[in-house]
Amino acid sequence: MTYRARTSCPVCNHEEEVWIQNGTVCFNDIVVCAKCENMFDPMNFISHFMDLRSNVTVSSKSTQQQFTT
Repeated sequence: MTYRARTSCPVCNHEEEVWIQNGTVCFNDIVVCAKCENMFDPMNFISHFMDLRSNVTVSSKSTQQQFTT
C-alpha cells in the first residue's frame, strides 16, 4: 500500500512531503531540506500520514454540526 506522509527536517523543522510504499520511501532515500539544505533520512522524522483521497491528515478530525431551529 502507498501512503503520503509529512517529514520534518531535524535542523529547521521545515516540512517535506514523501511517499511511502512497503515501509520505504519512494523515489528518494535521502531528502534535502528546501530551507536549510540539510540531508536526512525521511523515515526517521515522519510527523504524520496524509489521506490519499484529499489533502487532510489522517489524524485530523472533521466535525459537522447541524443546527436545528
